[in-house]
Amino acid sequence: MRRRSQVVRQRSAKPLSAGSIPAVASNFSVPPRFAFTATVRSHGWYRLAPFRWSAEEQVLRRKEALPEGVVDLEIAMREGRLEVRGAAPSDALTARITRMLQLDVDLTEFHLLTRTSDAHLWVEPSGFGRLLCGTTVWEDVIKVIATTNIQWGQTVRMVELLVKKCGRDGAFPDPADVARFSEAELQEDCRLGYRAKGIHALAAGIASGAIDLDAISDRSQSTAELFRSYLGLPGIGPYGAAHLLAMDGRHDFIAVDTEFRRFVREAYHRGRAVSDETMLRRYAKWGRWKYLAYWSELHGPVADALQPGAREAKQSTPPAGKPEY
Repeated sequence: MRRRSQVVRQRSAKPLSAGSIPAVASNFSVPPRFAFTATVRSHGWYRLAPFRWSAEEQVLRRKEALPEGVVDLEIAMREGRLEVRGAAPSDALTARITRMLQLDVDLTEFHLLTRTSDAHLWVEPSGFGRLLCGTTVWEDVIKVIATTNIQWGQTVRMVELLVKKCGRDGAFPDPADVARFSEAELQEDCRLGYRAKGIHALAAGIASGAIDLDAISDRSQSTAELFRSYLGLPGIGPYGAAHLLAMDGRHDFIAVDTEFRRFVREAYHRGRAVSDETMLRRYAKWGRWKYLAYWSELHGPVADALQPGAREAKQSTPPAGKPEY
């Protein structure tokens, strides 16, 4: 359901370049138990360009290419309302903010299930469960590709270089922005390695119309159909498809990688090697919330850092295992 925003007029009318508060802000209604900080810090996306997170101010910023041009967005909770400054209210802005913060995802069923698990009792009070996303499916696909078979620090640098080389005025580049560069240029200048092939093929395919990303990511599909659709994208395998489903608020599939295997072995099998099937069976009882149940456990050691009013020192403590994604 589309969430309507309200226009709030601010006193200052100075341009953004002057560092002033934008003249127009939008207030978005939020779901019950929505936790802004918990959503922003739900995984490492908040450290990937063009996101910029200020823990001190509790403000998320990013440059965004909207139909009217590139704008500086400033997103925060103020007086119990989600406020977005930097752009006039529009359908495009509403769609992007809704996707970014998963405002249309209903976590009621998941939160009810967490009440039955001691390891998840912290989840509902903290409001945890929504994942920070890019403002478009395209952005998330590229960032997921950038996380495969690589250290997190390299992912951060890779995305930063891609935005710098291909983006307009610091916004995340659209497919045409990326497609205008050759695969070799992307590989060398953005340090994409073998990922340059898939990213360039995806960008060129979307820009030319050969790949219809809107149809591929159509949410009217069943979860299984959507999973198969994502598998058809260049550079996306089962790991990436499961992550993209999570960005859609669907957690039926767990992205099995080295981190998942490490965590389950250490948490439930005293470090012993067990099969992937055995590991996945542990989460079968969660039904369509399997991946979110696992991800919540991974965040458990720093659950207190997601509580309102937590000390900044605790907020900066990384989760166990592979915290940034």
